[in-house]
Amino acid sequence: MIFAIVILAALATAGLVASAGVLLGRREAALERRLAGYERMDPAEAAKESGPESAVVQQAVEYANRLASRAGVLQKIEQALERADLPVRAGELLFYSAAAIVMVFLGATVVFGLIYGLVAALLVGIAPAMYVSHKQRGRQHAFERQLPDTLTLLASSLRAGFSFMQGLEAVAQEIGPPMRRELQRVFTEVRLGRSPEDALDDAAVRMGSNDLSWTVMAIKIQREVGGNLATLLDTVADTMQKRERIRAEIRALTAEGRLSGIILGMLPPVAGILLFLVAPDYMKTLFDETLGIAAVIGAGCLAVVGWFWLRKIVDIEV
Repeated sequence: MIFAIVILAALATAGLVASAGVLLGRREAALERRLAGYERMDPAEAAKESGPESAVVQQAVEYANRLASRAGVLQKIEQALERADLPVRAGELLFYSAAAIVMVFLGATVVFGLIYGLVAALLVGIAPAMYVSHKQRGRQHAFERQLPDTLTLLASSLRAGFSFMQGLEAVAQEIGPPMRRELQRVFTEVRLGRSPEDALDDAAVRMGSNDLSWTVMAIKIQREVGGNLATLLDTVADTMQKRERIRAEIRALTAEGRLSGIILGMLPPVAGILLFLVAPDYMKTLFDETLGIAAVIGAGCLAVVGWFWLRKIVDIEV
């Protein structure tokens, strides 16, 4: 039995490494073709260069895409990846995450046992979602912090005699990412025939920014009823800056509560690990008996619920 598990783990590892190498090679080859002058490649030659391994990887990725689409989570995953600005497709993320989970589960089960294999697989399965969520939140917060300065610069450009699109282009040259990337995408959509308001509205939906949505709404109203757009943008930017100042004050006032939540959330697992290191025979009963395993699972679920409950208490929306 152990020998079979070792063989499966080795095969999973080899398959993961081979598919990653093939996928990376395919991306590098595609990039080289684009830089070489947008030359079209003969389909037979492309299939010959890609090889059967690339076809297998692509089929697995497409199958993962179909499964996610049937489950109704494909659009959410794609939206999260787009907001996080990660150069990976939803199917690729699901496929490689599943392969890593299987590989880690088999390896940890062989070396440490079934319980540790399940725990390791759970941690590996959560890690990609946590990383994408972290990148997404960081990029959204940076976008929200840049928005008032962007509107102020745009208002100054309008006062200097620039048109609306010229002002956006001038701001994009001065502002940093992620705002620059989103404005460049807006320019591209406008050149393809979309109106600036619709392109900005899509950028607001793409970044999950309510402030930008309200800004676009104010611009649309100004286009219909008239008025000074520069003054309007200054007013909106000043409102956003005051709201951000209030958010900072609230975060300072709730810092003690958030720290208490972190300490209380980390206390059960840290105490359990310390007891396991100090008295392994005493803690081993929890993993050998059915009642002990049920108690550990129940305690873990309650700890997670308590962690989110504490976070919700100190999370004050402004």
